[in-house]
Amino acid sequence: MRLQLDHLIIRTGEPQRTLAELGRRSGAPVLAEVEALVGDVESGSVRAGPLDLEVLKIGGIPPERPLGYGLGFVADVPLMEAVGELRALGFPVSAPAPAAAGERRWRTAQIHGLLPNPLPVPVSTRRPGVRDRMAGAAAGTLGRIPVLARAGTNEAGDSLVVLAEYEFDAAARRAAAGSGPAVARVELGAAGERAAWERLPLGDEVPVTVRDDGPAGITRVLFSGARRKPFSLGAVRFEWVQ
Repeated sequence: MRLQLDHLIIRTGEPQRTLAELGRRSGAPVLAEVEALVGDVESGSVRAGPLDLEVLKIGGIPPERPLGYGLGFVADVPLMEAVGELRALGFPVSAPAPAAAGERRWRTAQIHGLLPNPLPVPVSTRRPGVRDRMAGAAAGTLGRIPVLARAGTNEAGDSLVVLAEYEFDAAARRAAAGSGPAVARVELGAAGERAAWERLPLGDEVPVTVRDDGPAGITRVLFSGARRKPFSLGAVRFEWVQ
């Protein structure tokens, strides 16, 4: 099994403003306008080459500035099989749960042990079974995030790593939006969890550089293509490679 990086998640208290600034300064086309999901949670995204860049408003107390909150992956095997393989590697993973936005449907599972203080949902390292299917069926929906407890919308933690399986033609929808600048590399602070990232079966489509020092979360995104002026959105720096 290999995991492919699918989207980056920027947490913000002002999603419309953050999305507009991200699109304007990067040249990335809007894939999804900001929309309310559950409660005060809002999400929107732009398209940057092979990845979506999502802005997410979540939690009872918004951050003072945008943060590199997390990452989303897809697997080259069915989602439940991927959950089983990750658990066998020692990663605590939640039960797959349904998610939706408009007519789009998908399922997601949350992976713990990669970034500090993840969004609080029940996770397990046991082999998937009946309990996981029951938990997934009972879960609500919240954009890309499996909400196994309503408290998750109030207590966002400090990070989010998810594994998604789309039940609609995501490739066609993304192609219609356009590609924008391509993400060439993502730099990430793991706050002591770098060894766990080395065990993660990642593909090499978009390299992820992980370090243990410095702040946790996504700290720098490097684009390729037509160069623009580097910029920062809160804690996340955006630059172009040579």
